[in-house]
Amino acid sequence: MRPIVSLLIVINIFMAGCIGLGNFEEWEENIYPMYGMTGWEMVHHFEKDENNQTTETLTELEIEYNPESAVDAEFVEFWLIPGDNSERLSIDPKQGNTIPYMYSGYGAFMAEFGVIDSLGNEDTIPRTKYDWPAVIRSAQFYLNQTQASEPADLFVDAPNPNSVGSPERIIVESTIGNSFALPLTSEPTDITWSLIDPEGNVLETHTETIDVGDEYTWEFYLESPMRGDWQLTIDSSAEVNINQTTEIRMGYSGFMYDYEG
Repeated sequence: MRPIVSLLIVINIFMAGCIGLGNFEEWEENIYPMYGMTGWEMVHHFEKDENNQTTETLTELEIEYNPESAVDAEFVEFWLIPGDNSERLSIDPKQGNTIPYMYSGYGAFMAEFGVIDSLGNEDTIPRTKYDWPAVIRSAQFYLNQTQASEPADLFVDAPNPNSVGSPERIIVESTIGNSFALPLTSEPTDITWSLIDPEGNVLETHTETIDVGDEYTWEFYLESPMRGDWQLTIDSSAEVNINQTTEIRMGYSGFMYDYEG
């Protein structure tokens, strides 16, 4: 499934070629680049079931190339390096002016893209690795249950191994309802949430007594979580009729390349 992507970034930067003239430098504009970037910062959705089976909803990055030549050259290649250790992609400008790409998993990816003309002039984004934010794919993990005898745990997968950084935050929101069951054998239950980090440590835990017919939402927020696989375990002290809606977001926003790391 490929949802419609709403974010459009247009980049229009003059390309300057440097010519040395004694003690002076003259800047010659060879390419007037124009790029359209759709789907730069998006969220990937991962719906889990009680057996940790995953249904993914991913989004597509699309680069549109509309350069102009200042030296009457023809453009011979539009290219994209997605930044996730996949192969360099390129198209002949005579065949089209867009390159789409679908990232797997989630994370922050230092994509590079550019144009080359028939005289060998080239424009590349980013100019250096310090001046351009990464392509962002945050993650939203879901688990929903209706009339289950016990709550299921939610497993959160690690970022794509080629992500240039760890998530900036983790946000947990889990609602457990204790609904009436037939025959009328329902009873209150103690629900315990435990958030386990990638090293197996219980980072946070909370217990709440939920009466029959009631529900409770536990929320938790953490900046700069450890990179790796996380797990939210949910235990019930009694076998009752459970409804569950749990979401965990691994968030990136405005992430910059960590050139010191």
